[in-house]
Amino acid sequence: MEKQQKGITRKDFLKGMGTTIAGVTVLGGMGSVLAGCEDSAVVDTANASSPEWPFPYQKLDGEKVAERAYNAYKEKGG
Repeated sequence: MEKQQKGITRKDFLKGMGTTIAGVTVLGGMGSVLAGCEDSAVVDTANASSPEWPFPYQKLDGEKVAERAYNAYKEKGG
């Protein structure tokens, strides 16, 4: 008995990759659709208080801002 090797053609490979990518894209988008159906996603806007807009201007200390940014960069890993 002679063994025949099954090979995959370039056309079959590309067709399979296209199908895989399309499936991943569709399934990846389903998470956001399903998350919108949850009850926790519903916001009670009647009782919510919104901040005053535009926000009042506050002068910032440059050294404190630089230190805070540096520390955030180091703690969060950039």
